[in-house]
Order: sequence, then structure tokens, then C-alpha cells
Amino acid sequence: MKEPEKKRKKNPLIPVLILLSACTLCMVMLCILLTLKTFKTEDGGFSFWNKKSEETTEDEFASDEPVPIVYTEEEVNYMVGEAWVQGGADKEAEIKSIIRAEAESNAPSMAALLRKMFTECFVYPGDGRFYFVDINTQYPLNPYVRENFVTEDNGYRYYTEGGEKQSLLCIDVSAHQGAIDWPKVAESGVKATMIRTGYRGYGSGKMVEDEYVDGNIQGAMANGMITGLYFFSQAVTAEEIDEEAEVLLNYARTYNTNGPIAIDVEKLDADTARQNGLSSEERTALVKHFCEKVKEAGYEPVIYGNGYSLFTMMNYDELSAYPIWYAYYSDNLYFPYETFMWQYSSSGKVPGINADVDLNVMFKNIVENSAG
Repeated sequence: MKEPEKKRKKNPLIPVLILLSACTLCMVMLCILLTLKTFKTEDGGFSFWNKKSEETTEDEFASDEPVPIVYTEEEVNYMVGEAWVQGGADKEAEIKSIIRAEAESNAPSMAALLRKMFTECFVYPGDGRFYFVDINTQYPLNPYVRENFVTEDNGYRYYTEGGEKQSLLCIDVSAHQGAIDWPKVAESGVKATMIRTGYRGYGSGKMVEDEYVDGNIQGAMANGMITGLYFFSQAVTAEEIDEEAEVLLNYARTYNTNGPIAIDVEKLDADTARQNGLSSEERTALVKHFCEKVKEAGYEPVIYGNGYSLFTMMNYDELSAYPIWYAYYSDNLYFPYETFMWQYSSSGKVPGINADVDLNVMFKNIVENSAG
């Protein structure tokens, strides 16, 4: 559904210089603060209390009265300059050491380096740049441990705890996969599926039904799968959102499906794409309207997207209450918050399907909690 995020070659010195400037300034401030009780003298110099000079006798230094040492303004400027240079050199060496160690061991992309350095942010690419979003600890955070994800030889990935699978393998399909042999799919270990019911043309706005939707729903449900539905949206008004939601709800009612109902919002590069003209606020309002309509009908609404669509194309803060179906093609789930499902590959091989198919980790605890 979504193309993998491409690794872009960027100049790694840019974030280094930004961090270096901030750290150096802190070093200078620390140097000044450590001089405690400083004041400017009448002749333009600076006096530092309770410091012993070469001219100070032992008796004078032992006195209760503070003994001033006077530096000229030039001397103070020199000391500050030295502290600035030394602090900058130390911090530059520290940052270089971190980057070098990481590069030598993992050969990371620019994105990987930035994520390593800015752990307080969610970092994602888009529009030829990187975005940095502060992580809001008020939301349920990503609870999944990287080492607990297990990928089998066939590419099927699961989340485990104590050696037990805590997730279900889910695929999402459309007419792109053609006719599917659902018994073979079920035998291979697939337990859930998200089926496209249709899409809206990104130029014309025309509603198009997926030609395999009925057969896919019937085949998945006949083989005991959790069966959810999704629609590829290009709605630009609330009325169009209502149309898309009704298509999904009609299929859900007709077949009594037992899975969630999702809206798929993605960035399209075509200049004529209808939703490209929407602001983040407008797109967020439409998606929220969709979720509320589905929820009122008694079904679980889900939002499909990646970092760019969820945080740039839309305002995640207003959508955080809804389950997220997160697209990120990697061996590690890089997302700050808890997700309903993780789409980790667009090139899966599944018996019974004669084309590449999207593979997802559907987190079992969330499914069970939703069902309860």
C-alpha cells in the first residue's frame, strides 16, 4: 500500500554542528558560573573573591575577609575564549566518537544516526528533509521490545513473550493480488486479513469498487480469519468521507465481518491528486469524521499511515485516541506510541497468492482487548 521510506544521503555535519553549538554554549556558561562572586572593578577589570594570588601572604589568606584578585577585561575575555574553544573541541570529539562507533559497527543511514542522537524525538523523512516531533509521554508509549520480534524463514514475523506468540500474522490484499487460494493462505499461518473494498480516483474523484472484494471477504471468513476492511481515500469533503465510510459499512453488515474498518490516507506524488490541496487541519478533520462515523456504527475505526502522513499530513494529537495501522518497512518497529498493527513489508510471499503481498504484525493483546 505504501512505498518503503527511502534512505536519503544527507550531510551528517548539519545536526552535529547544531548540537555542538548548544553544548559549547553550555560549557562557556559553566565556566563563568564557576567563578562565583565576580564583579567589575572601577578600572574596567574583574575581581574574583577568595582566590589566592602570588602576592597574598598566608596570614592574609587565612583572614576572614575575602581577598580579591583582579583580572583585566582582556584576561577574562581570553579565559572565556579558551573555555569556548576547549568546550567545543571536547564536544566535537565526543560526537565524532559516537558517530564513528555507530558507523563502523552498523553503517547506518542518516535517519538511523539522527534517531540515535535525538531519542527524545520521533524522526521521520519527507519532502526531502527530516522532521523532528517531540514524543508526548501522556500517550501510551510503544511497549514492544525489539529482541522479542521473531522473523521466521518464510518472512512471517511475530511478537513473542516467553517464547509464546503475542501477535497474529495479517496480510492486506486488493485486486493487485488477483484471485487468491484462501485455504492455502490459511494453512500457511495467516490468521487475519485487511481487504480493500475500493478506492476513490485521485484525479477524477470517482468511486471504484475493488473487483475481488466479495470473493476475498468470503474466502477469508470461510477460512476462519479475522477479516477487516479498508478504503483508499481521496475524499476532500465530509460528504465524500460519508460515501467512503458507507461503502465499508455496507460490506461489513452484509458479510458480518469481525475485524476493524480502516481509512487509508497516503501522500501521492501526482500534482493532480485531490487531497494534496488540503491542509493538515482539513485532512485531520475528515479522518476524525470517518472514525466517529464508523465508531457510531459499532465498528472499530483504524487509521493507516506512516510517519509523514500521521504527523505532517495530519495532526496526530487529534487522532491519537484511534488505533493506528503503522506502515514502516524495517526489521525494527520505530514508532513512539502503541500501535494496533505494524505493516513491515510490501514484498511478502504467501502460498496461495501469486503476487507480492503486504505483511503485518497484528498485536494480539490489542485485538483481544478490542474484542472484549
